[in-house]
Amino acid sequence: MALRWQWDEKCGEAIIKQTLDGETKEFTKTLYEGNAFLIFLSEWEEEGTEKYALYTFLADEEHAKICLGLKKDHAGEKNNMFVDHWGSTLKKLRINKKKCRNWKKIITLFVQAFDNLEIEIYSEE
Repeated sequence: MALRWQWDEKCGEAIIKQTLDGETKEFTKTLYEGNAFLIFLSEWEEEGTEKYALYTFLADEEHAKICLGLKKDHAGEKNNMFVDHWGSTLKKLRINKKKCRNWKKIITLFVQAFDNLEIEIYSEE
């Protein structure tokens, strides 16, 4: 599936805590929907040029359940890819409910998948 999104349709942010070599840092990932349930991008500027890289995505609700460890994957395991994945853990989810068509489903799934996650709902045009 080719992922597509509109740059002016940002629907939130995810704050990721990462520990590498004993040092902990936080990174912000930008959220979009486009033709997926939720798309996570790393965005930055380098030498005056805007750049981005795909961090991860949730294709649809079923894929989200598998990625969040709420449903078994193809190997028969339940693993939340947002918890201690390569030293990274999701710390906070910010969702703009005016720009995120699936915000209620997304929040419900993340609440089910986490015991300790900060969630912020906001409304901006």
